[in-house]
Amino acid sequence: MKAILLLVTCVLLSAVLAFSDRFETDSPDAKFVLAAADGGMLEVKLGELAVKKATAAKCKDFGKSMIKDHTKVNNELKALAGKKQVSIPTQLSTAKQQMYDSLNAQSGEQFDMLYMNMMIASHEETIGLFQSESNEGKDPDFKKWADSKIPALKHHLEMAKALFPQNQKESSVK
Repeated sequence: MKAILLLVTCVLLSAVLAFSDRFETDSPDAKFVLAAADGGMLEVKLGELAVKKATAAKCKDFGKSMIKDHTKVNNELKALAGKKQVSIPTQLSTAKQQMYDSLNAQSGEQFDMLYMNMMIASHEETIGLFQSESNEGKDPDFKKWADSKIPALKHHLEMAKALFPQNQKESSVK
């Protein structure tokens, strides 16, 4: 009788734990983690592409910064998500892969302009994502982490905006 009671208790406990894990995975915080990881991977991959294909040295340098900064942030997110048992994707989402592919199809000054445009749009989107988590997230660790990244993201955005007009001037001079 004790063995049956113990078995039933273990089964019920397992069911509760399984449900709570699924609930966490479907939470807004987990959705933030997935979106942040997807965006972070894209930043790194686009940076790698810029290092290879950009014509302007400033675009290449910006790409190097994106690789360095976003790799560090991606690793932090991966560690925090691991502690919270939230899985991080290892491949880009379809939408992000399409962005990568469209940039990869470009060359020359067209590449530089599209890359910098993508960096501006991507950082604006990412800042919004991180601000939403910071303000509305439920998990205090994710909220704090997101909040701590906003100043660097805003700095990246300002850097990208500052570079974009220079690329247009360089194009018109040639």
